[in-house]
Amino acid sequence: MSTTAIGQERQLTLPADVSEAAGLKPGDRVEWRFEDGEIRGRKLPKPKWTKAQAMRALEQSPLRFTASWDQLKKETR
Repeated sequence: MSTTAIGQERQLTLPADVSEAAGLKPGDRVEWRFEDGEIRGRKLPKPKWTKAQAMRALEQSPLRFTASWDQLKKETR
């Protein structure tokens, strides 16, 4: 059985044998839940869109903002 300690910022490092068994790699996302007295995590699937694809979709969206962030802040204050 592998153990780890939780740091001051509630961060922890998964033991290598656990992360390897789960197939986790740097950048992977894990969903956590507390169930039946246990902390359980599951590897989330990779997003279907890349960041570039998502940015392109936002730029092409008719719902996008036409003002800059600074303009929006100025207008709402």
